[in-house]
Amino acid sequence: MGVFVPAIRPAEASYVNMPPAYRPRFFAGLVAYQTTQLQQAMGYSQEVAHDLAYHQIQGVQQDDAGLTHRHLVAAKWKKNIIGGAWYMAVPERASSLLWIMIEDAHRGQGHGRRLLAHVAEQARAAGATGLVLHVFTANTAAVTLYRKLGFSDIGKEMFLSW
Repeated sequence: MGVFVPAIRPAEASYVNMPPAYRPRFFAGLVAYQTTQLQQAMGYSQEVAHDLAYHQIQGVQQDDAGLTHRHLVAAKWKKNIIGGAWYMAVPERASSLLWIMIEDAHRGQGHGRRLLAHVAEQARAAGATGLVLHVFTANTAAVTLYRKLGFSDIGKEMFLSW
């Protein structure tokens, strides 16, 4: 079991419920990210990967309607929204980080780490027993970050291509 290392939050960083006006940008960013990951990990063409990513995220959005245990949180830096996270927190169960995204111009500056720490704090406060996430092994920056924060491998996803 890993030990989660919380991030120090500077005064310029804050976290709020994701404003409806930012959601299309957030979801478009998720589709773009997932498209790239599917191309790299599974060898899909750009068109197939984009279609699959779009439908995956659209499906989760539709399943999300009216659920009180799913949360969209926006990361703000100096009053500007720079990314967000979509997670599920259920008391007495492991929370799931569905998606996390920091806009390109703000990556590598600790924003993802702080956002993830915020999500973990909120999940813990909701009574969750831990936090689980999925990451493609080819996404080495994310894997490295998650391991530094104390996440550990609990399984392995495998793919058969034909």
